Amino acid sequence: MKRKSFRQKLFAQIGPARLILLTFVLVIFIGTVLLMLPFSNAENSASLIDHLFVATTSTCVTGLVPFTVSEQYSLFGKIVVLCLIQIGGLGLMSIMALLLTITRHKLSFKEKGVLMDAINRSSHRDLISFLKSIFLYTLFFEGTGMLLFAFRFVPQFGVAEGLFQSLFLSVSAFCNAGIDLLGSSSLIAYADDMLINFTVIFLIITGGLGFAVWFDLRNQSNGLWKKKYSFRQFWRTLSVHTRIVLISTFALLSSVTLIFFVLEYSNPMTIGTMNFPKQLLVSLFQSTTLRTAGFATIDIGACTRACQFIMLFVMLIGGSPGGTAGGLKTTTAVLLLLMIKKYMRNEKQAVVMKKSISDSAFEKASLITMTYTMILIVGIVLLLFVEESDFLSLSFEAFSALATVGLTCGITSSLSELGKLVIIVLMLIGRVGPSTVLLSVLDRNDRTSSEVQYPKAEILIG
Repeated sequence: MKRKSFRQKLFAQIGPARLILLTFVLVIFIGTVLLMLPFSNAENSASLIDHLFVATTSTCVTGLVPFTVSEQYSLFGKIVVLCLIQIGGLGLMSIMALLLTITRHKLSFKEKGVLMDAINRSSHRDLISFLKSIFLYTLFFEGTGMLLFAFRFVPQFGVAEGLFQSLFLSVSAFCNAGIDLLGSSSLIAYADDMLINFTVIFLIITGGLGFAVWFDLRNQSNGLWKKKYSFRQFWRTLSVHTRIVLISTFALLSSVTLIFFVLEYSNPMTIGTMNFPKQLLVSLFQSTTLRTAGFATIDIGACTRACQFIMLFVMLIGGSPGGTAGGLKTTTAVLLLLMIKKYMRNEKQAVVMKKSISDSAFEKASLITMTYTMILIVGIVLLLFVEESDFLSLSFEAFSALATVGLTCGITSSLSELGKLVIIVLMLIGRVGPSTVLLSVLDRNDRTSSEVQYPKAEILIG
C-alpha cells in the first residue's frame, strides 16, 4: 500500500477550512517578523502591534494603516508589504498549488478541494488551467496598470522610483488593498487627475469582478468579435452568475455615485468647492473604492454623517466572488433581495433570468449575512468598550476592517493596542471569510452524521 506523503497527511488531518485560515496566519506571522527587522524601517521601529497590523492589513488586502507606510519603511520593508499584498490578493493556497504543478507534483483530490474553497470554485474541472489563467490575467492587468501609472509617476519621481511607485499602486489597486507609497495625503493630491483616477477605477473593478466573470466574458466574446451573433445574443450566452455580477456592479456604482454626489454636493470639506466635472469624478471614485479598495481622493472623515452611514452598507456588500474584493459579495445581496421577493409574493420558487434559485443558495446567503452581522456587532461593542471615539467612527472602522475596505474616518492611528487587535481580527476574518473561520473552529474530523429524524417544531415568526 502506497504511503501518504506529509503534504497529504496534513491536508487530511487539518481540514480545508483550517488550512486556509492557517496559511493566512502563517503569511501574516512571517510578514510581521520581516517588517520588524531594523533594515525594514526607515524611521525608529514601530511597536510589535503596529507591524502586526500592517502585515495583516497587507495580507488581508484591507488598507487600514496605523502610520504612513512610505515614511515608516525602507525599500526592503516596502517590498515586503508589496509581496504580502500580492500573496493576500491571490491567496497562498493558489500560489502553492501552481508551484506544485509547475514542479510536476500532482495534487490530490483533497488538495484540489481545499484549493476550490480558497478560490470560490465549485468544480474540479480544468482547475489547474483555471489557476494558470488567474495568474496570467493578474500579470496582464497589473502590468497594464503599471504602464499607465508610469506616464504620470516617472516624470514626477524619476525612472527607478516612478516605476516602483507605479508597480506598487497597480498591484495594490488590482488586489483591492488600498495601500500606496504616495505619502500621508495619498491620492488626494490626484483628485482631478483623469489618468490616475480611471486607471485605479479600472484595476479595482477588474480585480473585484471575479476571475470567473472575466473567463466567461473571454470565452463567449469570440463569436461577438467574429460577428457570429449580436450583442443581445452574446449577453444571453453569458452565465447567470456573470450577468448578475455585471448588472449588480453597474447598479451599485451608478447609484452610489449619485448618492455620494447628492449628499456631498454642498459640503465645502469634500466636493462643495469643486467644479461639476471634478465633483462627478470624485463621486465615481469614492463609489468604486467603497467596493473594498480603500483608496480615497478626499478626506472620508470630512464627509457628512449621512454619507458615512450610507457608506457602511456599501462597504458591507463589497465586490463579487472569486476575485480580490471582500465583503458579503454582490451575489449574496442579490440572493437576499430575491428571497425577500419570493416570500413577499408567496412564490414557490425564485426565478432570475429564467433560472430557478435553489433553497440551499438562499440558506447560504442568509447564513453568511447573519454571521457577518454577529461578528460586526461583537467587533463594534469591543471597540466601544476600549476606545473613546464616537459610535459612527468606530462602526465605520469595524465595517471597513471586516469588509476589507480600508477606508477610515481618521481614527486608525489613534486606536489603542486593544483596539488595533480587534481590527486585526476583523480584517483576518473578513479576508478568510466568516464561514471559513467558523468551520475551522467548529469542524471536527471525527463527526458522524445522525440518521435520527425528529418531529418538526411549530415556531411563530414575525
